[in-house]
Amino acid sequence: MKNLHILISLIFPTLFLFSCSISLVLSFSPPDLQNQCLHHQKSALLQLHHDLYYAPNFTFSSKVELWDPNTDCCSWKGITCDALGHVIELDLSYKNFSGSFHSIFNLHHLQRLNLAGNNFNTTLFQYEFDRFPNLTHLDLSNSCFHGQIPVEISYLIRSTIKGSLAGHLDI
Repeated sequence: MKNLHILISLIFPTLFLFSCSISLVLSFSPPDLQNQCLHHQKSALLQLHHDLYYAPNFTFSSKVELWDPNTDCCSWKGITCDALGHVIELDLSYKNFSGSFHSIFNLHHLQRLNLAGNNFNTTLFQYEFDRFPNLTHLDLSNSCFHGQIPVEISYLIRSTIKGSLAGHLDI
């Protein structure tokens, strides 16, 4: 019995010190920053959120209620971020959106962009697709774009591009 008492008196302080040291180490560890949205990325997405309207059958109704601005944008539906917090994928397909999407061109790390199935009813000429050097997938199908295809889209040689523009050219 005496040996058990000695063993417990030696083990308990050791375990206590070990648990305290683990707690101390964890309290000084940097926070896990993986997949936390960067401020400028979130700002661009919130501007997009502000500029879009819900427009089924071209009848413009209310503003879009898409994302909660009080949460991390990497957790938002349709958003994928890399480990550094850059938005690399934006999927707004088949949401019946209309409005401007100029702010997405501030998402320079974007690799995949899907705007299919919306009611933008505008030309693509005003947009700066050359600002996406990492874009590998672009889907503009069934989004009511018309007019000429901007030459900047031809710079996206790494991209898989889907869509059609009012019968001018299937891409």
